[in-house]
Amino acid sequence: MNNNVFKRVCRNVLFIMMLFLCCETTYANEISRINFEDLEKIISDNKGKVVIVNMWATWCPYCRKELPGFNSLQKKYTSKIEIIGIAFDENGDQTVPPFLRKWNVTYTNYLAGEDLTSGFSLLGFPTTIVYDTNGKEVNKHIGYVSEQDFGKEINEILE
Repeated sequence: MNNNVFKRVCRNVLFIMMLFLCCETTYANEISRINFEDLEKIISDNKGKVVIVNMWATWCPYCRKELPGFNSLQKKYTSKIEIIGIAFDENGDQTVPPFLRKWNVTYTNYLAGEDLTSGFSLLGFPTTIVYDTNGKEVNKHIGYVSEQDFGKEINEILE
C-alpha cells in the first residue's frame, strides 16, 4: 500500500514538473510587440530614471557587441536606469527569444511594432536614444557606443 502511494506521488510530481517545463518553455519563447505610443508610456512611467532605448537586430554585429554592456549597466544602475531593447528582426517571434537567451540578456526587450521605424526615423542599427530623468530625449546614437561611454553619459545625467 505505501509503495503504491509512493508511486502515485512520484508520478504526480513528474507530471507537474513536465507541465511546468512546458509552460516555462512556451513563456520563454514569447516576446511582445511594442508600438510608439506604448514606448512613450513606458518612458513617461519611468520618470526619475534615465531611460535608454536601444533599437537593434540579431543580424547586426555592432548590436551584438553592445549587449553585454547594456546587461552590465542595467545591473550597475539598477534603480536609476531602465534599458529597453527593441528588436527589428523579420520573423522576430522565432529568432529573438532564443537569441536573448543565448546572449543572457537581462533587460526588457520587445519586437518593433509597425509604427516605430517611422516614429524614430531610423538610419541604421544600432540606434540608441537616451532620455533624462524627466523623459526628455537628450541624445541619439547611431552605431556602436561602448559601455564606458554610456556610463559617462548616465553619470552626467544623474548629477
